[in-house]
Amino acid sequence: MNKTAIYILSLIMPVALPSCSWLDVGSKSEVGLEDMYSTREGFYTTLSGIYISMGGEDLYGKNLSLYALEPLTQQYTVSDNDPDRLKWVQFQYNTDSGESMISDIWGTMYNTIVNCNVLIDELRKPELPQFEHGVPEVMLAEALALRAYMYFDLVRMFNDPYCSNTASANVPYKTDFGFAIGKQMTSAELIENLVTDLEAARKTLLEYDPIVADVGYNDKYMVYDRTQRMNYYAVTALLARIEMYRQNYAEAYSLAMRVINDGRFRFIDSDEIIESDIYGKELKIDRVFMPEIVFGLYTETVLTTSKSTYEGLTQDFVKSDNCYDAGDLRRNWIYTNPSANNKINLIKYQRSQLAEDAYKYQPSVVPMLKLGEMYLLAAECALKDKSTGGDAIGILNRLKSERMTPEMNRNSSDDAVQTELTHENICEFKGEGQLFYYYKRNAMTAIDDGRYNGNVVTMKPENYKFPLPKYEQDFGYGSSK
Repeated sequence: MNKTAIYILSLIMPVALPSCSWLDVGSKSEVGLEDMYSTREGFYTTLSGIYISMGGEDLYGKNLSLYALEPLTQQYTVSDNDPDRLKWVQFQYNTDSGESMISDIWGTMYNTIVNCNVLIDELRKPELPQFEHGVPEVMLAEALALRAYMYFDLVRMFNDPYCSNTASANVPYKTDFGFAIGKQMTSAELIENLVTDLEAARKTLLEYDPIVADVGYNDKYMVYDRTQRMNYYAVTALLARIEMYRQNYAEAYSLAMRVINDGRFRFIDSDEIIESDIYGKELKIDRVFMPEIVFGLYTETVLTTSKSTYEGLTQDFVKSDNCYDAGDLRRNWIYTNPSANNKINLIKYQRSQLAEDAYKYQPSVVPMLKLGEMYLLAAECALKDKSTGGDAIGILNRLKSERMTPEMNRNSSDDAVQTELTHENICEFKGEGQLFYYYKRNAMTAIDDGRYNGNVVTMKPENYKFPLPKYEQDFGYGSSK
């Protein structure tokens, strides 16, 4: 990767996750692999460090949830005082700040992938420290799945839309932890490798993951909330997302319906979003809709990103609330702020800064995979491939009913269903960094301009692909076969 800094994360945890005091240990110097993996703590520390790296500013705690991808959907206004960000919204990625952000995403993603590679290699060795049976198997499955999650997002950011060019090959595939550049692969080839890893991980987790298997553990890693780890259902949901991307609709439908039908996750009830006592005092607030989270990445970084970029008086604002019906539960994610001339703040991640209010909130997570996406995927698959036997309108109406919005007419045309699917994607993914990928997956040439009044923004093919970092371009990497 030439100048890309590939290294083992200091193998330390800069922050401690809840209920995991063993994460407080570590040194800021590099640790020899042999010493690092001579105890169970070395494995715990590395895997948890991968989650923490993913939740940092460069990746899902900021750029890949709120800061980089969200404004590209055209759903937000940005401040006139930030000219580089204005250019970014217009798909001009070559400003100094744009190039810096792309470099940060690319470099940190590969650094974190390399740490996955180290852990995978160590977990596959015949001699391991004394683990409880099933624990190293779960950890290996998680590492494989996290690596696949990151690689897939690299494909979605840096390669051409799959539906128009499966041979795009800008993302090197690296499964070791040396300094050599990864293997050049097309989107089709790379995704096939990801599916192979995910299927192996899913099979392992079906046997050993307590979220689905009838097993119990005393191991301190396994007592962690499995919805905040790459669990069996998360791997299933990621496979559904990937199969949908490569237009394998029947398989994507089957996988999405597995997540839906197993009943492990449910839609939030309206009275769970904000619970109050008889005097109106708020006792509990859940705007992220935690019962629906298949995999939520724990990170407090998203709170500071949201506060500085979307909850203030001068930065990014939601252009309009027109996409939401009056009773839509997702209106809890936005707030018309009289102090900002009635501009609309995104408050999905907003929470009180007072220590005495901490009890009102569950752990701070970014939704990485969730139930609503599985309904939208299943409905779209049923629409595009009638052999699934799925009821696209029925599935979509179930989601709409749970969101307390008017259902579609059962006699709606396929075109009307596709239009409504786009509408629901706009509504469902506020603040999650996923809507841009929906537009790209469908290679849409015109997208809603953010006001949901019929006006659109024209999309060029190049808008959907980030340029490689300058050092990769200088090295000559990246091409389409």
